Amino acid sequence: MRMFIRLGLLIPVTFTLACSSNTATRAEHERAPAPIPTLAELRAAHPADKCTLVFWEDGDTPTVECGGKKDVVRMLGIDTAESGFDDNSRRRGKRQVELWGMSLEQVFACGKAATKRVREFCPVGSPVEVVGTERGKYGRRLAYVICKGVDMNALLVREGLAGRYPYPGDPDKPAACPLPATHK
Repeated sequence: MRMFIRLGLLIPVTFTLACSSNTATRAEHERAPAPIPTLAELRAAHPADKCTLVFWEDGDTPTVECGGKKDVVRMLGIDTAESGFDDNSRRRGKRQVELWGMSLEQVFACGKAATKRVREFCPVGSPVEVVGTERGKYGRRLAYVICKGVDMNALLVREGLAGRYPYPGDPDKPAACPLPATHK
């Protein structure tokens, strides 16, 4: 009889643990970052759009004009620090402070440096190629931006002004941030 009582207790516990474990695995899987498609993969799927750069909102968000239509681009697979240019940027900057262990002043300095770099390298009016057709949750086009034959997404990561961003995972801190005092 004791054996049946023990089995009676063991089976529900085992079942509960198995279900809990399964649920946790499912939840972890749902939160797992999606793989970032490469520039080559996107080029193979869709030809690049020939566009003109209208302006840079910040280091990873240009507005372009393609075929007479303006389009806001969120550069795919990267994240630059916020520059604090509006309330939304300041709010996102506070999240980066927590993620990256930097002060808000350091985050904004890195964001301004990234924005300055892209504006210098690829000024307003520059011809650009935009590679990628998907839209993000805010309606922005998720894409690679090619200016003067250079992949701007890769340039920013290479120079330490952007971190990889395997959305929906957290973005990596840009390698150059916080910036040395002489770079600000």
